[in-house]
Amino acid sequence: MIVPRFVIGLTDASLVALNVFNAFMIFSHIHPVESPAKKPAVTAGHTIVYRVHSAPFLRTSVIVALVASSLWFMQDYRFSQDSSSLLRGVISAYTVVCTSILMKYGEYLIKLGVRRVLEIERDVSTENIQRFKPPSKAVMDTLVAPARLFFNVHSVGLDRITRDAPHLFVSNHSLYGLEMPIFLNHIYQNTGILPRGLADHFHFALPNGAVLRAFGAVDGTRENVDTLMQSGQSVLVYPGGGHEVLKKSSVPRYELMWKDRLGFARMAIKHGYPILPCACVGIEDMFIPLGDIPTPYRGYVIPLAYTTPARCQRMYFWFGSPISTSQYNGDFDNDDFARKVRDETKNAIENGIKELRQFQENDPKRYLVNQMCSMLKKSVFGDSNEAADEVGEGNKLKTS
Repeated sequence: MIVPRFVIGLTDASLVALNVFNAFMIFSHIHPVESPAKKPAVTAGHTIVYRVHSAPFLRTSVIVALVASSLWFMQDYRFSQDSSSLLRGVISAYTVVCTSILMKYGEYLIKLGVRRVLEIERDVSTENIQRFKPPSKAVMDTLVAPARLFFNVHSVGLDRITRDAPHLFVSNHSLYGLEMPIFLNHIYQNTGILPRGLADHFHFALPNGAVLRAFGAVDGTRENVDTLMQSGQSVLVYPGGGHEVLKKSSVPRYELMWKDRLGFARMAIKHGYPILPCACVGIEDMFIPLGDIPTPYRGYVIPLAYTTPARCQRMYFWFGSPISTSQYNGDFDNDDFARKVRDETKNAIENGIKELRQFQENDPKRYLVNQMCSMLKKSVFGDSNEAADEVGEGNKLKTS
């Protein structure tokens, strides 16, 4: 059986068009509701589906044509053993199944409307936030284990984290955000608390959004923070956000880039959460800046920097004393209260950074190279004190 070329060309073009549309509908459906692309995608899908459903016999004609195409090419394969016919037949059958399912989804989309669909997905997202169960300590530690080969940790003030009440952890972000997984794991392993991180909206438009969500991160909206705090969960926020992660080369190391942000202070006051100021030092000392690539997104740049093995070093974490907000009686709309809490938190973190940098300067175990040399000495000579005693005894013998 010979299939005319124009039929093959028309079938191929139709299959490509239908599968592109199906892929778009799947994308709009499974894309997280936190993503900025969610509402435009659902709206566009609703518009197209509505027009398709409004055309008489169009849906039935599409399904009939796909079934006929699949049977035609399968029959052609029986006689010609042409593998391209088999492939087209299989793709046609697959397209029939996907299109039928998505047509049913389209009916619900038309019936409910864009607003109601988004409301349902937000409700589901809220329920998932409340029901989140953190991974076990063993799993978390295993995932972070490769980073510990390069980043040893020294921390101060872990005893200030109390387990009898939730906290709002507020910290500076380091270049590229490399400190965050190790920071979270360090808190989790030592206190049993895994703070729920607040992430920027754009993360949930990218594949890494699913990874962040698996470890407790949520889109940093006020609604989500309300949900977390109403359920008594500890929260981690970086007021500098993406501007500190993608810090310009001209910005001094560890400088806070908070602008006039008061959101975290308002939420802490609203729910009476104590703020636990945190600081991180070490990552930005590893990198030598080369320059910045500008982007059109909210003034962000992509900083270019490099490092060498000799610059790999410890990370230093500092945890300050909790800052109470209960005295403001939930008056989160008061700008003076919010600024006071914000400024007190900022000053505490800046002092924490200063304290860590002073310790860092005199730390003999700061660099990875020094740590490896120390480990080598210990493996050869045993404990350093025992080695020193042996050297002392040897000097005495020589003197006598």
